[in-house]
Amino acid sequence: MIKKAVIVAAGMSSRLYPLTLEKPKGLLHVGHRPMLGRSIEILKKNGIEDIAVVLGYKREMIQEALGDSIRYIANPFYQQCNNMGSLWFAKAFVGNEPFAYLHGDIVYDESILADTLKHANENSNTMELVTDFTHTNEEAMKVRVTSENVLIESNKEIPLHEAKGEWTGIAYIKNVKATFEYIERILFGEGLNFYDTHAFTKMAKDGHKIFCSPTGPKPWLEIDFLEDYERAKELFR
Repeated sequence: MIKKAVIVAAGMSSRLYPLTLEKPKGLLHVGHRPMLGRSIEILKKNGIEDIAVVLGYKREMIQEALGDSIRYIANPFYQQCNNMGSLWFAKAFVGNEPFAYLHGDIVYDESILADTLKHANENSNTMELVTDFTHTNEEAMKVRVTSENVLIESNKEIPLHEAKGEWTGIAYIKNVKATFEYIERILFGEGLNFYDTHAFTKMAKDGHKIFCSPTGPKPWLEIDFLEDYERAKELFR
């Protein structure tokens, strides 16, 4: 059973300037709650109480806002690495226990997590990526999958006509040892500035079963630009 969660929220979010010049993205309010607080609340409602947030940019502000009911992990290299580097800093926290993994800049219908968490707990896949199969775009973290929705690859460069959907930024990592082995191999051998999906794609190519669990029609958004934030406030009022 998944009882732990890691949320990565270390980045500077410069694409949302000027909103994020004084306040980190995770503290922007959607539906009267900061984005990070909203995810933490949803996780706890679903029985995941042991939660760590990986922080970098304006970390003290986030810690003060969210309080002491969760753990905090500092990523001092947040300006040099991407979200895969932030996830690596949570290695000691998760140990060898399966965990939910979330990006800190997503807003989503609460039932998406409840439904996909149930499926993840009932299966022995290496990993499950919560995936929106309804639409995608050039900027999205797109996926190619088999006919059984098993991951072939995930990256932004997949041509739209080959993409089946978009990864939401929510995952359930079951084979923790293998996942961190791949992450470390990339960080030490290739460099720091890679998306987490670079590791996931390598795992899929080596035969690890990474299932793409569908969101269905339920709404969710990744907040990268001002228009994303405005739309989120409308959708999740």
